[in-house]
Amino acid sequence: MSDRVVHLGPMDRVTVQVRRHPGATLFSVLKDVFAGHGHGVPPLWRETVRRAIPPRAAAVAGPVLAARDCWIPDRIALVENLRSPDFRTLVQDLDETDPHLLAAEVAAYHATATPPGWRRLLDDPAGFLTAYRQLVEAAWTAFAPLWKEADALIDRETERIGIAVVTGGLDGLLAGLGSSLRYETGALRLPHACPTHLTDLGRRPLVMVPLASGPRAHMYGADRGDAFWIGYPVPGLGRLTGRRPRSPQPVGGVDALGAVLGEVRAEILRHLTHRPTVSDLARHLGVGVSTATYHCRQLAAAGLLHRERHGREVRLLPTERGTALTGLLAAPFPPAGR
Repeated sequence: MSDRVVHLGPMDRVTVQVRRHPGATLFSVLKDVFAGHGHGVPPLWRETVRRAIPPRAAAVAGPVLAARDCWIPDRIALVENLRSPDFRTLVQDLDETDPHLLAAEVAAYHATATPPGWRRLLDDPAGFLTAYRQLVEAAWTAFAPLWKEADALIDRETERIGIAVVTGGLDGLLAGLGSSLRYETGALRLPHACPTHLTDLGRRPLVMVPLASGPRAHMYGADRGDAFWIGYPVPGLGRLTGRRPRSPQPVGGVDALGAVLGEVRAEILRHLTHRPTVSDLARHLGVGVSTATYHCRQLAAAGLLHRERHGREVRLLPTERGTALTGLLAAPFPPAGR
């Protein structure tokens, strides 16, 4: 459906920015706490935050966080300011919010019927904002140490995106975000039909917001005139939740192709010179056929591989674009500081 697509245009003309954003990550955690594990926040983190929130604040503001609407005011989602604010700036934004203007925005969006979760905000906007501020501050106090631990992961993700941009691998990176948005050649398909979104990127920057909350974290804002932003799980989050990292960096430098596409998809692209079947790939990677199929579909959507039928077999081959990207990123990048 066209009403769920944002057209990016030529990828070499897309302006990409990366934002370290505590508000987006905290809101992802809060949605998980109140709406039911949708972002995959680890149970220990979830319970730590839940216990820290004052019960009265949770009773007043929690129903909005539990709502499953695809739309929420940016002030409430803590993303009004996308310029990597510190937490005090986010609280100041809440303090400066006009409660009646906020209520009017909500009422205008839900003009036909107001969902039950929003009634508290509409009935007492000032009281709602006071409770929400208390909820946010208490949750951040509990979560801040975990956010700090994610610094190195976000630094590495910023480098990965930079490599993708300068080497022409942005489409491959977008195809492998692990986000609820799906990349199709030159476009991103939204998971929900939101009537206010802008269907063309135009001159807006594409703002990448790595989320240090859970492996299914997903947020986006397609209705702003100043940016189209995407919140997605920061790669490597399992290192902070007790899961082991998949594999080390190669000796002598960073695997540039793996940094752009992810380790599994990078290895698939390298192995395509052998014209494998999906079963061949699965054996080579040590994964299930369904897993190999999923990654191949993502690479095909990015225009990096295609399929050829030979009798009863379907062989996988790199496209010209896939071959060019593999060649461009064949040499490892030197580690930072050399």
